[in-house]
Amino acid sequence: MLRRIILIALLISSVCALHWEMRKEESTGNELEEDSGEIQTEQLPGICWACNWAMKKLKKQISNGATADDIKKKLGMVCDEIGFLKSLCRKFVNKYTDTLVEELSTTDNARTICVNITVCKK
Repeated sequence: MLRRIILIALLISSVCALHWEMRKEESTGNELEEDSGEIQTEQLPGICWACNWAMKKLKKQISNGATADDIKKKLGMVCDEIGFLKSLCRKFVNKYTDTLVEELSTTDNARTICVNITVCKK
């Protein structure tokens, strides 16, 4: 029962975050901010959660001897499984592909990777 409540709460928050993001994009007409080369976390709600989700999923799928090409291939497919945040996930992966390949090759956990690329706060 508690698991269902948590799942529903996460689902609702994801939908709300996506809706808020879409409304904000409509009003400003901007895509990702490229001023500093980073995704601004306050501009893209849900990006930290999406990053953590994707990195955890990829860390489980990637073996220690995986090549950069293997990691890129898996990066290209991970967003198909995220549901409501699929477009946000794809923007994130496309922008940080090279950095993510490098980070996923380390022993860092998912949270550390997302903090290192500045989409999550420390």
